[in-house]
Amino acid sequence: MGLQLTKNAGLEDLGNVTKLRVGLAWDTSGGGRKGLLGKIKRHVGSDLDLAAVALADGEPVRLAWFDSYDPFGNGSLVHLGDNRSGKGDGDDEELEADLRKIHASINAVVFIVTAYKEGVSFADIANITMRTYDLTSGRAENIGEFWPRLDARENACVMAAVHRTGATWSVRVINEMGNARDRDGMLRLAGQHARP
Repeated sequence: MGLQLTKNAGLEDLGNVTKLRVGLAWDTSGGGRKGLLGKIKRHVGSDLDLAAVALADGEPVRLAWFDSYDPFGNGSLVHLGDNRSGKGDGDDEELEADLRKIHASINAVVFIVTAYKEGVSFADIANITMRTYDLTSGRAENIGEFWPRLDARENACVMAAVHRTGATWSVRVINEMGNARDRDGMLRLAGQHARP
């Protein structure tokens, strides 16, 4: 068993880990509502979005998410597809970061989960699970699994951040709630976690 990520452990050296996958899973929910309204909400599902913000000297310069699948154009930071309902098994959205390929000017990548729709918070969505995998060997080894607060009224969770110092990458599990009602709000939230 290799690296195992835990919250409150601080900055952890990634060592030989060179490729990461971050996954987000959630379930459709009636949001605590009964009857027809609850059935409709479960049928429609809830839309969460997984994003990775790449920062250079604390400033956001690239964004991988539902609107930009490969922002560097070289496969170094890739969003693997948008899920708008949470329906299906396993991770509903995933991002991959090949740390060997990320441009040298990038010194942090912050992973964020958001619920953008007006009036939606994490309290309206069931069983949110955020996972981190080591892909270095070519197979996915789960190295951390985290859950945001069930009663959270915020609409965003800063999941984790990877930081580069010279040629060395480290990771910090954050799992902190915040609000990001638009793209700029999400970028500001990422910027607050750009430093190790």
